[in-house]
Amino acid sequence: MEIGWYLRLSRADELEFLVVPKARPVLEDQLATVSGWTLAVVEQDGFLRAVFRREPPRS
Repeated sequence: MEIGWYLRLSRADELEFLVVPKARPVLEDQLATVSGWTLAVVEQDGFLRAVFRREPPRS
């Protein structure tokens, strides 16, 4: 699973992924690797719903 490419190349302000629970370390690793995003994870029907949101620009 290569979420990092989506985080790096997407112009969207929010990206949502539905993954298996054992993939949580991958989500957290991508958050640490690619700057400018926040991550919210919710367990849903045996899966994890992961929402990456762009951090607002610093003024």
